[in-house]
Amino acid sequence: MGALKHVLDGCSNHSKKVCFLFLAVVVVVVLALLHIPLSRMTGKLEEAVVLLRRQKKGPGAISSEEFRSTIDHRVYGTWYNFSTVRFRLYAYSAFFDDRPSLLSSPVIRIIAVSDEDIEKGMKGNATLARCVLHHKKEDVVVPMEEMPKPIGNGWSLNGKKAKEYIYTCPTVNGVVPVSVSITTERNPSLTSGIPVIVPDKPETKRDFCVCVQAAYGTLDPYRIIEWMELQKILGVSLVGVYILDAPDVVQKVFRHYSDENFVDLRKIDYIFSNKTNYAEYWLYLTPAINDCIYRHMYDFKRIVVIDFDEFIMPRKHQNLSELVSYLDQMVLEKKSLHVNYDFRNNYFFLDLAADEKMSRYLTFLRFRHKVEVSGPGYSVKSIINPQSCTNMHNHFCWGVTPNYTTRGYSKSIDPEIGLNQHYKKCHFRQEGCKDIMKNVFQDDIMMRFKDVLTRNVNERLKKVMGHQV
Repeated sequence: MGALKHVLDGCSNHSKKVCFLFLAVVVVVVLALLHIPLSRMTGKLEEAVVLLRRQKKGPGAISSEEFRSTIDHRVYGTWYNFSTVRFRLYAYSAFFDDRPSLLSSPVIRIIAVSDEDIEKGMKGNATLARCVLHHKKEDVVVPMEEMPKPIGNGWSLNGKKAKEYIYTCPTVNGVVPVSVSITTERNPSLTSGIPVIVPDKPETKRDFCVCVQAAYGTLDPYRIIEWMELQKILGVSLVGVYILDAPDVVQKVFRHYSDENFVDLRKIDYIFSNKTNYAEYWLYLTPAINDCIYRHMYDFKRIVVIDFDEFIMPRKHQNLSELVSYLDQMVLEKKSLHVNYDFRNNYFFLDLAADEKMSRYLTFLRFRHKVEVSGPGYSVKSIINPQSCTNMHNHFCWGVTPNYTTRGYSKSIDPEIGLNQHYKKCHFRQEGCKDIMKNVFQDDIMMRFKDVLTRNVNERLKKVMGHQV
C-alpha cells in the first residue's frame, strides 16, 4: 500500500486517471500470471484460465453417457491411478458440482487418496497442479484453483503416509467434461481420465438419506437388519452402502435391501490388492461417505452421516423429520446461522446388563443401559445440508460452500433433544472401561418402538435369513 501511495503521489492531478488505469492493468496482468481468477478478487463469475487446448483427431471419442457407463461402482470398486514420479494420487470418483451456493461457475470434485506430501509441496499454491478436462472433441488443461480439501486424517499406504482428499477442478464455460485427470506436467499426454458424474436432480426431494462409511470387517447380519428397519421407522428413504470387504452373508443382506431400492449398493476396492497394513481400511471410509453425499446432494434435503453400530435418536420427537423441523425452527427464532447439526455420542455398551426377555436379534431393545453422555465434539455424528458441505469427515462437515462460510459450520445439539446412540463393546483399556462404567443409567426410550421394530425385524428375518425372531 505504501508503494501504491508513492506512485499516486508522483502523479499530477490531471494524470491520476492515467495512473489508476495503468495500475489496474498491472493488477490484471499479475493475477493472470499467478493464475488467480478475477472472481477471487471481485466476486464476479469468471471462467478458468486455459493453459492448453488440444484437439482430438479421428472420428471423436465415445459419448459422455457411453464412457461414464464403462465404470459402474455398482459392479467395480475401481480407483484411477494419476500417480507420477513425484507423487501418488488415486481417484475413486468425480462429480460435476453446480450448486447455487458455490456463488461461482461449476466445478469438478474429485474424491481421492494421495500422498500427504502433495498438500505440503503446494505450499498454498494450488496452481502447481493442473486439471485436464477431457471433452469429446478436445482436451483442455486448466490450473487447479483450490487447495485439496482433506476428508480424513490419513493412514499408511504401502509404507508411506497417504491422506483422503477432495480435489477441485474448474470448468470452462460451465461445460461438463466427459472425464478429468490431475497432473503436474506442463504438457500432459493423458488422453482420458476418470468419468465425471452428473448427479440427478429430481423435481421433488426426499427428506433423509444415510451415508455410511465403507463396510468392512466382521459385521453382524442380524444387527444390520435391525439397523435398517430402525432407519425406516425414523424416516430414512435411502442408505448409501459401499462394500470394501464384508462376509457373504452380510453382502446378502445388503443386496436384499438394494433389490427393494432402500440401499444404494456400491463397491470400493483396496488400492493395492496386496495391502500390507491391516488398518489400511481407514483410508477408504470417508471417500465412501463423500461419494454418497455428492451423488445424492440434489435427491435429499438432509443427509445423515452415521455408522452401522449407531443411530441418531430424537429424544422428544417421533422421527428425524420432526426433529429437524424443530431444530430449523429454533434456528429461525434465534436467528442462528448454523447450517448443519451434530449430536453428542452416548455409549450403550454391550458389556452392560441385557434384558434377557428380549430376543438376541434385537440389540437396541435388549441393551438399554448406558454410560454418561460423551463430551462435546467426541465421536459426534451429523445431519448435514448437502447444499452446504464440500468435504465431510465421518464426524463433522469440515468445509462449506462460499454462500455458507459466514455461518457456523455445525451446531451441537442439546442431548435432551437428540443423541447419537452407540452400541458396541467397550473399546477402551481395562481401567478406562472400569471407570467409564461406574455410572450406568437405564434408558428405555427405545421401548416406544418395541412393537413396530420387533414386527418389522421378524418379517425381514423370515425373508432374508429363513427364520423368525
